[in-house]
Amino acid sequence: MIPVRLPNTEKQRIEILKSLQILDTPPSEQLDRVTRLAADFFNVPIALVTLIDSDRQWFKSCFGLSLTETPRDISVCSHAIMQRSVFVVPDLRKDPRFCHIPPVVKAPHLVFYAGCQIHSRQGIPLGTLCIIDSQKHKFSHDDERKLSDFAKIVEQYFHSLEETTYTRKVEDNLSNTESMFAQTFNQAAVGMANVSLTGQWLRVNPKLCELLGYPESELLNKTFQEITYPDDLNTDLGLLQDVLDGKIETYTIEKRYITKQKHIFWVLLTVSMVKNSQGMPHHFISIIVDINDKVSIEYELKKLTDELETRVKDRTEQLERMLHLVNEEVEQRIETQNLLNIEKERLKEITDNVPALVSCVNHQLHYTFNNKTYEDWFGLEVKSIVGMYMPDVIGKTSFRAAQRYIEKVIAGQKVSFENTLPTKEGLKYVQTTLIPNRDREQGEFYILSLDITELKQLQQTLIFEASHDMLTNLPNRRSFIDTLNNMLLDPEQHTWLALFFLDLDGFKGINDSYGHEFGDKVLQTVAEIIGKSVWQNDMAARLAGDEFTILFSHPDNPQHIVSAISQRLLQGLSEVTHIDQTPVKLSASIGIAIALNDDLLKPETLLSLADKAMYQAKQLGKGTFCIEYHS
Repeated sequence: MIPVRLPNTEKQRIEILKSLQILDTPPSEQLDRVTRLAADFFNVPIALVTLIDSDRQWFKSCFGLSLTETPRDISVCSHAIMQRSVFVVPDLRKDPRFCHIPPVVKAPHLVFYAGCQIHSRQGIPLGTLCIIDSQKHKFSHDDERKLSDFAKIVEQYFHSLEETTYTRKVEDNLSNTESMFAQTFNQAAVGMANVSLTGQWLRVNPKLCELLGYPESELLNKTFQEITYPDDLNTDLGLLQDVLDGKIETYTIEKRYITKQKHIFWVLLTVSMVKNSQGMPHHFISIIVDINDKVSIEYELKKLTDELETRVKDRTEQLERMLHLVNEEVEQRIETQNLLNIEKERLKEITDNVPALVSCVNHQLHYTFNNKTYEDWFGLEVKSIVGMYMPDVIGKTSFRAAQRYIEKVIAGQKVSFENTLPTKEGLKYVQTTLIPNRDREQGEFYILSLDITELKQLQQTLIFEASHDMLTNLPNRRSFIDTLNNMLLDPEQHTWLALFFLDLDGFKGINDSYGHEFGDKVLQTVAEIIGKSVWQNDMAARLAGDEFTILFSHPDNPQHIVSAISQRLLQGLSEVTHIDQTPVKLSASIGIAIALNDDLLKPETLLSLADKAMYQAKQLGKGTFCIEYHS
């Protein structure tokens, strides 16, 4: 038999057949009635309803033939589905495409064939209604029309089956979606709410009630306007009106609420609108994220930065004024050597008592003057520094960092920058100002370096405290979320991601029995065990309460790694029998999400999977772990 080419819609056609789940099912009385009528009407012994699978033709209805299927490569119907009209072969024995196939050369010695396509609702051919005889037939255009009418009846059967299958799929998806939404809403780590068009709370999740300090029933009897800080209300209402007017689809703002305890509480609010089936506004969806700590830290950092800038500016201005005076005095060359010596001593007295590095360097980068602070910082005698090459005094690393600024001051530009200097007391942070000599012919510039080490250390301490949990010294939720987002943005570096949720079993009972101070010691012990159970580059963090998390990436699927880590964690917890001579029994429920990183992977997807796996571990009896994969 001459092979037939595959339809352009072959892949979609096979997918439809599989979705209908009709292949290899029992005969249909409805279709059997059609094939009996067709055989009788056209006076042929065989009438079939065929479906063309990937490698066979299968008979859903078979009248006059004892077979249920045949290979596709000897199927005449495979040619019929490629036609745009009824496919008629008056004598299969004389057609080079079919004259050698077994049903023609052997029993039942088929001769005549006529088949009409059966289409899906999308117009894709699935198979045929065909009539076959071992004798030749004349088949007119009117016969073709009547066979097409029979095929339409069969086609209606499959269209009805498609509608039923689609309806069932939609109902299943809707049920799953509603269940997932309810679980996400109630277990979300951020506040979520449905709000009416007038501002009434319609539905609120537990996290929102926790943030605002209201029981659910009490919060539902209020509007968001009642608990919004007055200064923020007009901005919020204005953006809300823009959403109603269709000017914007959503908005995000930082705003303040007033809690039940009358405290001001900062949140990041995101609002979008839901429309009804007629396209009219129905209600709003609000997402509320706690940024109270973030705002406080930002305020303290700004205050510190402003103070640092003010102090540096004041000191720099003082030193600039002083150097201006020094420069004027140096420029006043008096004729007598005695007066010159007096002026030099005067300059030395001033600069030696300034708590900063003061020096003069020529354009060949050799010192021509330096104050006593150089001796205090670098351990070099004041006189020995004059004539020394600048990198030999401050170090090559510090010089390379300052080199581009030195090039600017040699070009006549005043510059300021921060740098580090290796001194005999250790590494110092300095604010350095380079000032060109106004007399360009002198070929030199002045250096002022002010010690800002204490301010830098204070700044670094505040940054550390803002990103770490002070009880366990582990990174906090904010640091964890930042790290997760950065990993998701770099799939090449972080191919596979593994995220652990670890929740202590029975921690509330420990707190209730022994008090919060002992509970804090338990959390510190757990943090030490987690730190010993993971690799150096893995991130372990404390989210809140007794919830910890571990995050790492790996070039390959890390299933065996996460299992080993989980077993080490559970083993380490089980080995703790006493804390401060108090007997304890520690265990945890661990949920793990594993995902192949790509551009579509979202942080909330990984968090939700790990949370789901952790609750599965709880349901298995606690003290164990479960793994969920992102597909």
